[in-house]
Amino acid sequence: MATTNHNVSGLDEDFRYGQLAIEGRLITPDQFDAAMDQAKESKRPLADVLVEAGTIDATTADRLSKALKRILKDERARSEGGALMKKQIGGYRLVKRIGEGGMGEVYLAEQLSMHRTVALKILHQKWADDEEFRKRFLLEARAAGKLSHPNIIQVFDVGKYQGLYYFSMEYIDGVTVDDLIRHEGPMGLEKVIDITMQVCEALSYLSAQGIVHRDIKPANIMVMKDGTVKLADFGFIQQAVVDRELMQEGTTIGTPDYISPEQARGERDLDVRSDIYSLGASVYHMVGGKTMYSGTCSSVMRAHIDAQPPKLKNLRGDVPERLVEIIGRMTAKSPIDRHQTPEDVQKELEVLKLDLAGNSGELPTSKSGILNVINAEKERIATLERQLKEQRVATWVWMGAAIAAIAVASVFAAMWLSAR
Repeated sequence: MATTNHNVSGLDEDFRYGQLAIEGRLITPDQFDAAMDQAKESKRPLADVLVEAGTIDATTADRLSKALKRILKDERARSEGGALMKKQIGGYRLVKRIGEGGMGEVYLAEQLSMHRTVALKILHQKWADDEEFRKRFLLEARAAGKLSHPNIIQVFDVGKYQGLYYFSMEYIDGVTVDDLIRHEGPMGLEKVIDITMQVCEALSYLSAQGIVHRDIKPANIMVMKDGTVKLADFGFIQQAVVDRELMQEGTTIGTPDYISPEQARGERDLDVRSDIYSLGASVYHMVGGKTMYSGTCSSVMRAHIDAQPPKLKNLRGDVPERLVEIIGRMTAKSPIDRHQTPEDVQKELEVLKLDLAGNSGELPTSKSGILNVINAEKERIATLERQLKEQRVATWVWMGAAIAAIAVASVFAAMWLSAR
């Protein structure tokens, strides 16, 4: 009898083993049923029964056993992942687990009362007994539930069911920008500009509501099949008034790869310029295919505070100088040196779009698009004129100082000669 090196036991595991073999088209459902009956009678693992019958060979059986062990290990590692599957929570039936963050898991679910598909976020059980985390979770959901914008994922409902805290939100059938970067590498410039401008729309709306997102990153930017961009994951947004109640001095929240310097320092009074920095770091990643900094969490945070990132031109030679300047300004270390509003970023990107479209003749046709380009150009020209004026003033000052120095030197020379 041929045996395999398997550590999978029990009828449940045997059933999963058989299903895996069927999905791989290694056995038929009839062969599975017959082998399961023999496994129950002989109390032997299903893999051994299949090998003994010659249905599969020992090597294939061993590979299946190892694959099943990996699957079971991953499932056990998920907090409550397997236990919650296909259960009903409140008015929602869980379909499958689709993601996990620092505060909770996200499931694809059906809202039974509305017969619609939603994403259901459930607070990790390990935080359920923590009063501060429960409070933060509910505040997050209620704050997000008040938001309504085409570039922000809509939150529908928040509740508690048998000790589980959850909220439901719009399910997006699309991919994240992080997925696009990992599968495609550096992204096309037109796509980068389009995505960035839509995120700016979302940030403008959030800023008007007094909300700082705090975790802008490629993984939280969803792109739908029709090209619409949705800002996702409200795991860390907080209204300014709530922020003071929940945050402690020196606490940092956010993803280190895209965290703003002031956020990395643990400052509490953040505004939209912090999100602009994180968006700029995300754009750098989209364009260059790499994050601004790499290393340990602490070293990356320190780098965001005081280190200059590698030049984009070294990562990608075809990057327009204007885009390099825009990203550089978005990611300036001091908030005062950045774009002050998302609208400022959009205006500069409109001009860049015009530059990129110059060769193809695809100029803006809408009134708003044309006005944005004109206003952005006016602001750029005004900035250049101001810089030139400052340079001229500085030049005259230096010239005046030089003339004065020469005059003083001449006087001293004359006095010295007369003394001789």
